[in-house]
Amino acid sequence: MVDRKIRAFLAIVEAGTLTGAAGRIGLAQPSLTKFLQRLELELGAKLFERRTRGMELTAFGESFLGHARRIEAEYKFALEEISAMQRGGLPILRIGAGPLYHMLHVPIALQTLVREFPGTRLDVIADINRSVMPMLQRGDVDVVCGEIEPELDLYGMEQVELLTAEIGIVMRPSHPLAREDLSGPGLAGWTWVVFQQDDRALTRLARFMGGDRLGFRVAVSTSSFATGLRMVAGSDYLMVAPAQLQPVIEEAGLVVRVPKEPIWQFKTGVTLRSSSRPVPIVARLIELLRFSTGSAIDGRTVR
Repeated sequence: MVDRKIRAFLAIVEAGTLTGAAGRIGLAQPSLTKFLQRLELELGAKLFERRTRGMELTAFGESFLGHARRIEAEYKFALEEISAMQRGGLPILRIGAGPLYHMLHVPIALQTLVREFPGTRLDVIADINRSVMPMLQRGDVDVVCGEIEPELDLYGMEQVELLTAEIGIVMRPSHPLAREDLSGPGLAGWTWVVFQQDDRALTRLARFMGGDRLGFRVAVSTSSFATGLRMVAGSDYLMVAPAQLQPVIEEAGLVVRVPKEPIWQFKTGVTLRSSSRPVPIVARLIELLRFSTGSAIDGRTVR
């Protein structure tokens, strides 16, 4: 178990109040307060200020927070690694995946994993990085397949780059823009379907159109990529998606157009905790994704 003083500190940060923190970790409030006082005594610094709206970190508390989270993470990583060694594998492999992977590459890999690792259940959470990356850091998923984000705090994590994705515009074959040269100004004024209300994607799209978020309207935000495709199929709505999803998009009776001037490109791959890397099923998943995405040459994986 992680040191109780550190658990108490992190619980207060997450809950924002002593009462909420005590309930979160199953302690009486006086006991929680004692653990906090002992920690502050050991560090020789006050970590919180009491405010009317709750507990607020001091500058010392902000400084200590990163260290406390790393201590907690290291403990989780150690538990995970030892458990995998004892079991000879994972009882459940939890995969977070963005559209490019959950619609195309992950299903191909799952077919092999189910056959080769019959004792492991495979759970797939289809979502964007904004949602699944915090789950990875908390230990709620084991790997994330999606955009590689080097600016993230990736303590204890590894990233395996697989392919560079390019964003295209999904539309009906009969759409007025289907045979035109696409440009930023030419896309302004059209109505859009977006996956998971991805604000970063909308900002990038607005930048491509000239920087005005008011230049287009979002009609539908959906957590289902398939629902987004169906909405586009039945209207003149537009939708952004990785151009590499062309096989899936064409199966839905749609086309994906890539402007001459790129809307945006981004690196994609697998992000995982370093403690998971040696686990056989995780290593095999990465190998299968390498082949599926074309980042393997002559049977050899490449970095």
